[in-house]
Amino acid sequence: MAEALAEAGECRTEIAAAIVGARRLAEAASREVLEGVAIETSAPAFRRYLVTRLGSRREECVMVLFFTGEGIYIAEDLYAGGQRTAIRIPLRRTVRRAFDLDARRLVVAHNHPSGKPHPSDADIAATGRLRAIVEALEIRLDDHCIVAGNCVVSMHAMGLI
Repeated sequence: MAEALAEAGECRTEIAAAIVGARRLAEAASREVLEGVAIETSAPAFRRYLVTRLGSRREECVMVLFFTGEGIYIAEDLYAGGQRTAIRIPLRRTVRRAFDLDARRLVVAHNHPSGKPHPSDADIAATGRLRAIVEALEIRLDDHCIVAGNCVVSMHAMGLI
């Protein structure tokens, strides 16, 4: 990432490395609020975390967060390279990772670089496919959050999950 920033001509390599390091440190610090407590997707700290991780990204990314049955954060995976008009949730990887972690609950989040936070028909369809698969395997899909800038929209709160 630092090399790409430097190659874009925006700054020198050392400065680019410092920027990337600062971003990673901020992400790690914001993740601390998730660790060791049951998480609710409507909690302001959780929403701030999603904005920190996804809000400023220029490409569409999908993040899958894994939780215990009690809602304790275990881990997350971030997948970049989505299309501008549709997300791609890596179903096989997500299920494999959930089994590896013995996760019982999932939250999916993705960003809309367009700045429009409402779910598209493709977002709703992808969420429905994921939900059907994981729930058949006794893993609960708690929510699918969409991040656009500083705004977070919950598909659960909208009654779509």
